[in-house]
Amino acid sequence: MQFGKVENPEDIDFTLPPDHQETQVLLNSKASTKKAELYVGCAKWNKQDLKNFYPKGIKDEL
Repeated sequence: MQFGKVENPEDIDFTLPPDHQETQVLLNSKASTKKAELYVGCAKWNKQDLKNFYPKGIKDEL
């Protein structure tokens, strides 16, 4: 397998496992009416501290 590529992606099972039996209890105990704040970003592969972290041959930026 090459980094970031698979032979037959249709053969991959992306099914999520069932939730743990206490998940809903925990989520309900933390329920809030406050709006959630989400921060979405994208990693920068050209950051100096990430140099040589990714395999050779991939692009410098995402």
